[in-house]
Amino acid sequence: MSSFVLKMIAIITMFCDHAGDAIVGYLSILNVIGRMAFPIFAFQLVIGYLNTRDLKKYATRLGLFALISQIPFSLLMYICRADIFTLNIFFTLSLGILALVVYDKMQNKYLKWLFIILIIFLGDLAKVDYGYWGVLLILFIYLFCPSIKNAGLLQDKKAIKYFIFITGYFLLCILRYVEYYNLLPITWICTLIFFTFLPFIFMLLYNGKKGPSLKYFFYAFYPLHLIILCFINLVLL
Repeated sequence: MSSFVLKMIAIITMFCDHAGDAIVGYLSILNVIGRMAFPIFAFQLVIGYLNTRDLKKYATRLGLFALISQIPFSLLMYICRADIFTLNIFFTLSLGILALVVYDKMQNKYLKWLFIILIIFLGDLAKVDYGYWGVLLILFIYLFCPSIKNAGLLQDKKAIKYFIFITGYFLLCILRYVEYYNLLPITWICTLIFFTFLPFIFMLLYNGKKGPSLKYFFYAFYPLHLIILCFINLVLL
């Protein structure tokens, strides 16, 4: 499964998530399907980080689209959830890149993990989409996903790495919904956990190939689909 296929799955499921907010109402079956999107984006961020020829340009591009996307994202969140303070997913991905750079570049292991912990919890303090969990997931994928070559831990112990990745990822999916345990029925919680966990299959099927190059399409799709959904909600509904 190429990066192109993974990105298409991610943007389709993301569109379902936001369409659920804008058209159906928050916490519909479309939002459940949308739980698949962010883990795939997190995986693709790690792939991009490892393969980019210019890390500074890659990080700058993420930051630029974070700024471009914030107004339509805030508008949609205000319309659907009365929330104008959450920062869009590009900010989450930017923090993830920062955590990976610190992990790879900082030599002092104590300072390294101190800064990484601060970056992870900055996700909550800055109110980025998916909060601390989003940044933590990016780092976890980088360290433990078996289908990512030349990165992470336990490179020569594939069986152990598969076990750690699948088990750890499942536990992270459970952690993701701790705050909802007293708010939603257990059937909803289990369904959300399942659809958040499901992308591990796609990650393990990654074949290392890029596929068709539509780089700026994937970047531009994010703010454009938010604008379209805001228009539908405000004008047509």
